[in-house]
Amino acid sequence: MKKIFLPIAISLFIASCSSDNSNEIKKESNSQESTESKPVFKEELPPLKTCKSDIGKVKTDGNGSIGSKTELTELKKLLKNKDCDIIEITFVQKSPPDRNYEDMALKVTYNRVTGNLKNIFTKTNVIEEYKNVNENCLLEFLKSGQQSFLGLTDFCKDTKYEFNNKEMKQSAIGAKPEQSELDGSVKIVADFIKSNAKDASSIEFLEWSKVISIGKNWTVRCKYKGTNSLGAMVTENAWFYIQNSKVVDSKPI
Repeated sequence: MKKIFLPIAISLFIASCSSDNSNEIKKESNSQESTESKPVFKEELPPLKTCKSDIGKVKTDGNGSIGSKTELTELKKLLKNKDCDIIEITFVQKSPPDRNYEDMALKVTYNRVTGNLKNIFTKTNVIEEYKNVNENCLLEFLKSGQQSFLGLTDFCKDTKYEFNNKEMKQSAIGAKPEQSELDGSVKIVADFIKSNAKDASSIEFLEWSKVISIGKNWTVRCKYKGTNSLGAMVTENAWFYIQNSKVVDSKPI
C-alpha cells in the first residue's frame, strides 16, 4: 500500500507547487499591468493663445491717441475673438506737430485669464499696469470713446493702477546711491556736506531719511550740525538731490 500512495502524494505535491507558482506569476503579471495602465496625474494649465496685431503709426493730440484706428479701437475689435487668451497690440505713437518729443514705440497687452492690462513703452521698458480689469467693464470703457487708458481706474472701480518706471529712473538719474544699513548715511551726501562746511571736523550727522526717487533725482533728507563761520554750533536740515552719483542741488527745510 505504501508503494502505491507515495507516487500519488509526490504528484499531488508537485501539482500544488506548480499551481502556486502559476498563481504568483499571474499576480505579478496583473500587478505590472495595473501599474503600467495607471494614468499619470500632473497639475498643468492649458496653453494660452496670444493674438498679435501691429497697427503701425497712430496720431495723438497730446492727451491720447486719435483717429479711426488706435490701440483702443484695435483692442475692442480683438476682444470679439473669444479664442484670444492674450491680446498684444504694437504701435508707434506719433509726436504732435506742436510738441518737441520723439515718436514713441508702445505695446498694449491684455490677459483675459489674469485680468491684467499693460501699456508698455518698449524703448525704456516703462510699464503702466492696470490690475483686476473686468472684461465687460473694459468693453464699456472702450465703447465710450476714450483716448487713453488713464481713466480706466475711475471707470472700473475694482481696477488698480501701478506705474513701474525703474528702467527710466536708472537711465535718467543713474544708479541708486548706497545707503548705510547701520545709520542710514549716504556717503555722496556726507562728503558733499563736509566739502562745503566751514569746519569739516565739526560736522555731526543727526538724521537721515530713506533714499527715494523724485522726478529725475534720487532724493534724501539729512539733518546735521556743525560750526559756522562765526564759530557757533548750528543745526541744518535739508533735502539733497543726486544724479549720476553727484549732488546736483540741495534745499534747506
